[in-house]
Amino acid sequence: MKAAIFLATGFEEIEALTVVDILRRCGIEIETVSITGERQATGSHKIPVIADTKLESINAGDFDCLILPGGMPGTKNLEACDSLMAMFDKHFGEGKLIAAICAAPSVFGHRKYLVGKKASCYPGFEKDLYDANVSYDNVSVDGNVITSRGMGTAIDFALALASALGDPAKALEIKNGIIYKG
Repeated sequence: MKAAIFLATGFEEIEALTVVDILRRCGIEIETVSITGERQATGSHKIPVIADTKLESINAGDFDCLILPGGMPGTKNLEACDSLMAMFDKHFGEGKLIAAICAAPSVFGHRKYLVGKKASCYPGFEKDLYDANVSYDNVSVDGNVITSRGMGTAIDFALALASALGDPAKALEIKNGIIYKG
């Protein structure tokens, strides 16, 4: 299985890098993809990150899962990227796995991916989850959509992705190995 997580200026560093770390520990291939036009993307807390690649260098069809971290203005910057949104529309339409955390599930709401689905988000963004069954669980998994609430739920989110993309037993092994009690 192969995943991509997209980095825009202002992304939430913990939400993105926790996912990358956990998936790689589980042996799942994940690429960090900058949408800035350069490989470097600067997070919401001014931490520069060098991505594995740039958006214009990938074929979304090569990935089993596309992931959006939250953060501001990162979420807005991700949503404003038309070519990225076209990738998500195609991926979702094909029934492939998509995931978002914190403010980023609002992007899915705006694109009508969440209609009738259970979804979690950062408090205050519930209004943007149009016609979703809003959940206050740390992570919501409904069909081909995984959503989560925020930085404090990043490990739960990453472990849910690892279970969905790989071996749930391996995800549990990693959870225990990092001494995570959540």
